[in-house]
Amino acid sequence: MDHWIEIARAGTFTDSQGRPQTFTEADLAAIASAYDPQKRDCPLVFGHPKTDAAPAFGWAQRVKATGGKLLAQFAQVPGEVKELVAKGHYRHVSMSLMPDRKTLRHVALLGAAQPAIDGLKAVELTQGEEAITVDFSTPQGGDEMPDNDLQREIGALKEHIKSLENENASLKQQAQTHKEGKDKAEAEKAAAQEKADKAAADFAAYKGNVEAEKREARVSALVAAGKITPAEKPGVLQFAAALAAQGGSFDFAAPDGKTETISMEEKYLREQEARPADARGDAMFSAPPAHSAEGIQAINPAELTAKL
Repeated sequence: MDHWIEIARAGTFTDSQGRPQTFTEADLAAIASAYDPQKRDCPLVFGHPKTDAAPAFGWAQRVKATGGKLLAQFAQVPGEVKELVAKGHYRHVSMSLMPDRKTLRHVALLGAAQPAIDGLKAVELTQGEEAITVDFSTPQGGDEMPDNDLQREIGALKEHIKSLENENASLKQQAQTHKEGKDKAEAEKAAAQEKADKAAADFAAYKGNVEAEKREARVSALVAAGKITPAEKPGVLQFAAALAAQGGSFDFAAPDGKTETISMEEKYLREQEARPADARGDAMFSAPPAHSAEGIQAINPAELTAKL
């Protein structure tokens, strides 16, 4: 035997939002005729869930209007749910409609909460006819939240937004601190590099001065020994300096048979130092040698070593 449950009756009632709602027999008939489980079936749920993600504990197979009442027939109701209803834990039901006031959204089993529509039979899913009460959807299609719950939700949302803002500010501060630290490290690195470059340049200048002084002393000794004339001295100095700048090395065989690797400048100066002193005096050295300043200008550095 099919069991039908009363879920609404004709009359004027106050819905869950405190608004008056009037349903005529024609309204109930329109709800019944509009119900098509193939297009949208109505679930049996506990309480009034805020979303359609709540589990269903049965489905309305058919809906009809008769005698000023709206009735529904449910299937697939678990035995545990029937037992809870039989023990009186859920005595009332409440119907929720979509904003069009004729499409069933869900039918809810209620515990201590009172339904919007009174005068319906208590729920009994195991035998006899069953009664379910009506709740009404808001114009937006969802159950409107009570003011105190809404305020709590708004407060929680504000707290969450404030937390996110604080977290964002903290991340920005960390990023700024990291950037400042990185900029400072890069500035310190650049300063250290500049200091190192200056030290290298100072050392190179110092080394150049020392080598120039040593070169000057050796060439002056050549003049004093009569191996070059004073007129040749500038050319010899420039030629020796050009060889030093050119770089390169030479394997020199010493008189004792040992081989020594020396620079091209050193080879050149040793050759000058090995020249015999001219007993005829400076008059014989009036013309500059091939390696004088004029000679250096006539050949490039790559040719210097080839001439030695």
